[in-house]
Amino acid sequence: MTHDYNLPSLGDGVSGKITEILVQPGDTVSKDQIVVVVGTDKVDAEMPVDTDGVVEQILVKKGDDVTEGTPILRLKASGAAPAAAPSAPAPAAVAAPAPPPVAEAPAAVAPAVSAAPSSNGSLRVSPLARKRAKELGVSLSDVRAQEGAGRISYKDVVDFVKHKIDTGGGASTSAPGAAPAHKPLPNFEKYGPVDRQAQSRIGIITADNMVYAFNAIPHAWISEKADITRLEQLRQQYKDQVKAAGGALTTTAILTKAITSMLRKMPQFNASYDPEKREVIFKKYYNIGIAVDTPRGLLVPVIRNADQKSLTEISIELSELSVRTRDGKNKPEDLDGGTFSISNIGGIGGTNMISIVNWPQVAILSITAANYEPHWNGKEFEPRLMMPMTIGWDHRVINGADAARFLKELKNILEEPFLGWL
Repeated sequence: MTHDYNLPSLGDGVSGKITEILVQPGDTVSKDQIVVVVGTDKVDAEMPVDTDGVVEQILVKKGDDVTEGTPILRLKASGAAPAAAPSAPAPAAVAAPAPPPVAEAPAAVAPAVSAAPSSNGSLRVSPLARKRAKELGVSLSDVRAQEGAGRISYKDVVDFVKHKIDTGGGASTSAPGAAPAHKPLPNFEKYGPVDRQAQSRIGIITADNMVYAFNAIPHAWISEKADITRLEQLRQQYKDQVKAAGGALTTTAILTKAITSMLRKMPQFNASYDPEKREVIFKKYYNIGIAVDTPRGLLVPVIRNADQKSLTEISIELSELSVRTRDGKNKPEDLDGGTFSISNIGGIGGTNMISIVNWPQVAILSITAANYEPHWNGKEFEPRLMMPMTIGWDHRVINGADAARFLKELKNILEEPFLGWL
């Protein structure tokens, strides 16, 4: 008896690429054993098999694009020997046809696709491509499929949008599958030796996402400084108590709690903008993304339902998430569903940072290093620990006055933490 192991969900609408195959034909595998690693735009996900068996056939290869439902392995039930290869070609009447490549899998094993017109005639469209096109406001009739492909893929839609951005919104004129047009670089070698290094997969994805976000969102920023002298005293007073519970009472953990309080008061900062319907989507949940610097690049794991967690619980979860993220052990859901982001580089330095909003969110808070500054108390100068903060926002949803109010109220909470409970 055979069983096809199909790729489970990587997250809502998430696709990926096979980066590692950990088994070979003839291997015996047990349920929940990791058999492939799938790289997505956020994480390298280790995918476990869903049953015991013997690997009869591997249906993908390294580098293949995959999504939920893609056939990965064909297994024989445990105890059954894998089928032996025939010593001579079998007669056509009895030979079992080799399984088709994944990209051309029949409807029985691949998600159904629907017809849609394109510049190449009537082409099918993958469900993931249709979903992404709707999210980005792209007309599928403008999208070209890869040369020789029988349907428009998720990648075709993304490539189309990248090209529109890089050409200032002009019509797509490049050949199907061609890289977006860029101004050519000068010949650096004529000035001296150079060393070219391929950008990492995470680096490429981050670059593409930042270009899209910066071009799709009309950004604006405003900065402020918060006097966290008293807050730092409280953090030092209670950090051992939180450490004993398994967490680290960091400034980022405190900011996560404070931001949640602010998002309740000003829900337009916990929203997304739908340009197609001209609607603002207000979210009733509070998932705070925390930017983490890793050897593979910048990733943003999410503290889910931060409004329902104590400061100690947030501290513990943030510690665990940061370790998993730096070690490359994230689950796909660790990096999905954020509603607001915090980027804190205070441990490194800097006096101010202007960050790009993490689309489809509408705001991001940037924090740099706190330093002692002299402040006049009415009688004399005294040292106060001042922390620079900058908020970036989507000007379609948030106006400058509200951004200033948000930052001022956040400053008040950090300077008098009791205000966050009122």
